[in-house]
Amino acid sequence: MKTNLDLGLTNLLRGAIDLKPGQRVLLVQENPKYGWYDSDLPKALHAFAVDKLGVVVEVLKVKEPTNSPHPKLEQMLKEQHWDWIIFLARIGDQDRFKTHDQGPRKLMTYARTKEQLQSGLGTVPHSAMVALKTAVNEILDSAKYIEITCPFGTQLVGKPSKFIGQASKDVAVVRFPAAISKPISANTFSGQAAFRHGLAPTGSKVYSPACLPLPEGIIAVIDKGRICSFQGDAADILAAEDHYKRVASQFNIDPWLVDSWHFGFHPATAHPLNPQVDLDRWANTMFTSPRFLHFHTCGNYPPGEICGMVEDPTVKIDGVALLQDRHLMACNFSAIAKVGQCWPELKLL
Repeated sequence: MKTNLDLGLTNLLRGAIDLKPGQRVLLVQENPKYGWYDSDLPKALHAFAVDKLGVVVEVLKVKEPTNSPHPKLEQMLKEQHWDWIIFLARIGDQDRFKTHDQGPRKLMTYARTKEQLQSGLGTVPHSAMVALKTAVNEILDSAKYIEITCPFGTQLVGKPSKFIGQASKDVAVVRFPAAISKPISANTFSGQAAFRHGLAPTGSKVYSPACLPLPEGIIAVIDKGRICSFQGDAADILAAEDHYKRVASQFNIDPWLVDSWHFGFHPATAHPLNPQVDLDRWANTMFTSPRFLHFHTCGNYPPGEICGMVEDPTVKIDGVALLQDRHLMACNFSAIAKVGQCWPELKLL
């Protein structure tokens, strides 16, 4: 009888990328001492791939991300004899929006521990989550206008990008689990967004300090995809403005641009820590949760450099709720209901 870990590993290695016997995989593993990935998951993945799937696996151990390419990884990529690169490391997330990438395909794993992989986060079939993501994206694409609100002061309205002649750009790597909507251009959205808990990095580049904790939150006033001002505690406003200016100056980018937004829809997303204990790790774990909608800010490219998070969002499509009360509203959209009928495993969520 298969264990939940076996189910999670099968879902990851066969469901997400369909590894075949004899294929070659480069497993990029981040040092567990940094606290993002545990040591048990890569061991389990390596053994399962070799013993159960007949895959050839080589391991490359890496440190924390930097703003320069990893020399050993770049050297190994030039060999071009890998079928897949599997990232149990944050460096796999840094270039996720590149579309003209040569070489082997890439899989970025957001289930960072063995416990997460054997939970609902890792065991709900990948195909079911992809079908759900596809339905959500098609609903967003069909919208004439979108409204975003939350209990903490968010009130934004805008149009999807296709009405202004631009296409939303999703990531180029396979992401596991498939648990967020594609980014929607923010350049028609106006109103205000309540950024809860603080400002965190998007994982694109590295800077220090990476986060600005704001336990009471702050409200960003947005006009057609640009932050005009902040509302909240005076000291928090000054701190937020300084944070944006410092990050923008480091990378020579526009601090006040809001590039895009997306929301999570995997209710099995969980993090045991209070966000103020490690805001960076918390924010970059909870982005797959339907409790949060993420704004990509600071920079005219996805995902920007600073993430602002809206807690408990409601997203309405032409006046009809798509996301509300921490759930996708299948009762309001037949496309989502149909996915649920095809994949009963989603009802476990």
